[in-house]
Amino acid sequence: MSNEYSCIKGAKGDGGVIRYAEFCTGIGGFRLGIEQSALNTKLVYANEIDTCCENTYKRNFGCAFDSSDIFCLNPIGLPDFEMMCAGFPCQPFSQAGQERGFIDPRGTVFFKLLEIILVKRPQIVFFENVPNLIRHNGGKTYKIICMSLENADYEISAEVLDSTFFGIPQSRPRVYIIALRKDTFGSKKIHFTNRRTQKTALRDYLELGDYSIPISDRWQEYIDLYTNKISPNEVSFTLPKTRKSLERISASCDLSDCVFQIRSSGIRAYSLDEPFPTFAVSNSGGGAMIPVLSKERRHLNLTEMRRIMGFPEWFSFDAVSRTDAIKQLANAVCPPVISSICNDIQKTLQL
Repeated sequence: MSNEYSCIKGAKGDGGVIRYAEFCTGIGGFRLGIEQSALNTKLVYANEIDTCCENTYKRNFGCAFDSSDIFCLNPIGLPDFEMMCAGFPCQPFSQAGQERGFIDPRGTVFFKLLEIILVKRPQIVFFENVPNLIRHNGGKTYKIICMSLENADYEISAEVLDSTFFGIPQSRPRVYIIALRKDTFGSKKIHFTNRRTQKTALRDYLELGDYSIPISDRWQEYIDLYTNKISPNEVSFTLPKTRKSLERISASCDLSDCVFQIRSSGIRAYSLDEPFPTFAVSNSGGGAMIPVLSKERRHLNLTEMRRIMGFPEWFSFDAVSRTDAIKQLANAVCPPVISSICNDIQKTLQL
């Protein structure tokens, strides 16, 4: 545990302040959303095993977090809190992963969180994960999660929300689960706000003219190929099978002014006048998997990727490498959605 962590550990709840603890903290997306909401809160504990994330977290919040392995935590030793938040690992339940569920060690984080819940008895539990969690293993995984919380005397509310309807230029559907302790709130359900804006297009969030992440010579040829300036026979290298043509082109997409999203299955082209699809980047260190703007012939820059995730302009990644910053953003929660849900909690419960 970092020495600097003492700046938030042990804070006391008084005057109606909701003390909250965050697990699987990442770079603090939950914290940003909570602090931007109407809830009167105080962070008393944060846990994340990734020490690289801690560098970013400390740079922006002035505090480190507890970097202990969550499986090694003794719930009795944690400070008291009224609300628990966690975006527990999604890879075991994601269609993009191997969908190993609870067989994957990361998938068992939920059961450790449940152990903490049973000891600390927070009044509010707030989880985030991929929508496929609901469908995983024929719905059995989600049923286990809900039944576990219900057996602990919690009332469950859940909704799939898309970030593009919360002022974020990305379509990132996620399931949000709120569990309320019945002996405190009875059988109340959270009424989720499904949208606060119309669809948010990417174009207005671009920082045009920033070539801080240039593309390679090979990518120059890919763009020429996909915009029909050259034929496959004119490419100077052997084309991989998944790169010979675009895997998918969105409706109303101008290939000369679009964004190319690189996937393991192929390259897709998306209109700048629509939300960017779910931001997920496989980082190889050289930036090869970072989305590309066809008109400016460059990768998206960090400012644009930060905006795609709904992080504020002041949020800094100066303490980590660019590759780590991109990975951290791709694994984060979108703060404006968290803020909206916290406002829904405040309104429903009149806190």
